[in-house]
Amino acid sequence: MENEPIRTEVDGITFLSTGHYYDGINQWVAHKLKEGDTDAFDYAARQMSKLLPKNAVLVPIPGRHGTPDQTLKLCRDIASYTHLPILDALRGNDRESQYEVKYKGRSLTEEQLGYRRVANIPTGRTPYLIDNVVDTGTTAKAAVKALGGGVVLSYAMSDTLLTHEQQVSNGFHR
Repeated sequence: MENEPIRTEVDGITFLSTGHYYDGINQWVAHKLKEGDTDAFDYAARQMSKLLPKNAVLVPIPGRHGTPDQTLKLCRDIASYTHLPILDALRGNDRESQYEVKYKGRSLTEEQLGYRRVANIPTGRTPYLIDNVVDTGTTAKAAVKALGGGVVLSYAMSDTLLTHEQQVSNGFHR
């Protein structure tokens, strides 16, 4: 069974994903991406490529060391299918990983991420910020803000962001 793509808008930002983190093999693929598994990168890239328009430019979201590593590889693999340009346009602070921080029951702030734009988006292109997984959306939102706009595309999306978005639309957000 193939994933159903997810499209949602949270805080004025469009989030796209190939499917839910806990559906099918998505969690397994997401962990394999963290491990650098080339087959997982190829699989994720093929799935993500289906969601991109012809005017997109791929922007990798920086990781824990302030530069994109896994997301840049993912962009390269996506580009091998789509022939879209890649723009390494963001830098951030060297810090703990979001995964490690969440494991400790905390979350990184926008200031701790320290994202900043280091390149301009080409005219006529829509930036698609690429990430492996979106959970709360904190990292992606900070990256979009630093870039000055764009759409977030992740391989998988947890229910955390979707639950938050639904609570806001139902008036439950405080």
